[in-house]
Order: sequence, then structure tokens, then C-alpha cells
Amino acid sequence: MYDKELRVLEIINKNSNVSQRGIASSADISIGKANSLVKHFLEQGYIKVEKISNKQRYIVNESGLSLLEKYIKGNDTNKILISSRVQKKVECAVILSAGECPEFDEPVGTLKLGDETVIERIIELLEESGIQKIIIVTGYKGSCYKKFTKDNHVFVVENNSYKASGTMTSLEIAKEYIDDDFLLVEGDLAFEKRAITKVLEHDNRDCILITNESGSGDEVFVEIRNEFLFKMSKDKHQFNRIDGEMIGICKISIDIYKKMLEEFKNNSNPYLNYEYMLFDIARTYNIGYVKIEDLIWSEIDTKWHYKNLINYIFPMIVKKENMRGDINEN
Repeated sequence: MYDKELRVLEIINKNSNVSQRGIASSADISIGKANSLVKHFLEQGYIKVEKISNKQRYIVNESGLSLLEKYIKGNDTNKILISSRVQKKVECAVILSAGECPEFDEPVGTLKLGDETVIERIIELLEESGIQKIIIVTGYKGSCYKKFTKDNHVFVVENNSYKASGTMTSLEIAKEYIDDDFLLVEGDLAFEKRAITKVLEHDNRDCILITNESGSGDEVFVEIRNEFLFKMSKDKHQFNRIDGEMIGICKISIDIYKKMLEEFKNNSNPYLNYEYMLFDIARTYNIGYVKIEDLIWSEIDTKWHYKNLINYIFPMIVKKENMRGDINEN
């Protein structure tokens, strides 16, 4: 297939509501040629027509995405966009809570945070954000989380190999419960509610949250190029520039999740973490991002983190959310 024809398929992928006149203009071809190519793509099964009210839009099918993947791979100025869903809310969340923190005798999620625990606050924020199904992946002292299964919308699954595996293994273990787009939250975090809200509101079905560097010493740095996720690493020396830090909250479409699982089938490194698998997919697919520069948040990797959270960070979160009316809002 010629580059110009693939360019038309790319235009349709980026804007499903584009008209044939718009295709012609963007691809610098005649309207007749645009009409002919659209018919060809429909006949070949590369695209389909979806009708909504009195309007129609073009959706690139799996075979069309595969064709684009071969065309775009290795080109950092173009990415495949997973088609958006009209009026489709994300109603599922996965909380990764399998890891053991050596400085604590209990899972980080069970540490007290005000009148509740770390995991209880995360669940509360998710429920207030419209999440209907919550999957908690446990490992270290997983029985501490069993009480949450009393709620019929909360499911607890166990990563029995948590000592010898990374977070991608935990995410793979949750697959029997994941059948749609979902929000992923790492279970050792405390943060403002708007962190979830902003990610859920992002137009892309796939989106990571980044903020300014925390200086924690365990940052996952991110570089953005051409408005795409370009580089991700804990090694500062790999970057031309650093645009932010990934904090462990992201939105993942079921399509991208399946691609992550497919890639993971061939994995020989049990310690692989999900963010690096997501970045591998981002070499070809458009993974969006939200940057909140003034977000108040903390991870809990050490006793110092926890003490600082209790004494300084969490009071600031509570004060800011009370001012904004974020908690228990109607």
C-alpha cells in the first residue's frame, strides 16, 4: 500500500469524525480519490462506519490498526490512537498492593491515614469518582485485604510470587476481572482527589499522570516529545530533558491492556514493571498524559516518607480538598 493511502488511514484514525472533504484536504488529494480510498478501506475491512444519531464516523478496525502499526513503527512523530468511545465512562479500577516494604511490619495499604487507612482512602476516592468495580492485587500479608471483599464490587486477587516479580505480573494476574477500560493506581500512594479526576477526564483512553519531580530518589522520569510519551526511565542520565515524574496513576484502555498482555507472554524477566511495558507499547500507540504541576502527593516507601506524610503532606491534602470541596461532594 502506498504512503498516501496509509496517510489517509492515519487521518481517519486521528479524527474519526472527519469528512471526505476533510480527508482530501489533509491528505492533499481530490475528493474523488478520498471517496475511492474510503470505499476501499471499508471493503477490505480496515475501517467501519459507526452511526450516532444523524451523524456517522469512521472507526479503524484491528486489521487497519495492524497496517498502521507497520507503517508507523519507529516514527516518533506519529502514533496510533485507540479510538475514543462516545459517552463511555471508566468504571473499573485496579489497585496494585502486592509489594512488601521492608521498613514496615504490615502492608503499606493498611497504614493509618487520618481516620482511615491508605487503601481505604484510595477506595473512597475511586468510588466518589464513579468507579463501580475495584480489583485489589495483593501479595505481602494479603489476608489483611480480605475484609474488603465484603463489598460485592471489590475483588481481591493474590500475587503469590510477589517477592520474585514486578508489577506487570500483578497486573497480568488481574486479567480475569478486567473486561473494559480501567484506572490503575499504585497502592502505596496518598494524593489529592483531582489526580484521579484529571486522568479520567482526559480525552485519550490511555493516559498517564505526571507531576514535577519529587526528589524522592525513586522517581520514574518522563520525557514528552511532539506531545507524545517519548521516554521513561529511573536513570536521569538517559534524558535530553525531563518533563515530569510518573507517580503511579494512569488510565489504560482494554485494547492497550491486551497488547501489554500479548507482549508479556514472551517475557523472561519476572521483575518487569507495568510502566515499562506501557512505554514499550507507547513507541507505536498514542499514550496521552496529564501534568499537574502543583499536585500534593506522596509515595510511602520508607518510615521517613510515612512520617512526612502524616505530619506535613496529608494535612495539606485535607486542607486543600476541603477548600475545593473535593471530598464527599454531591
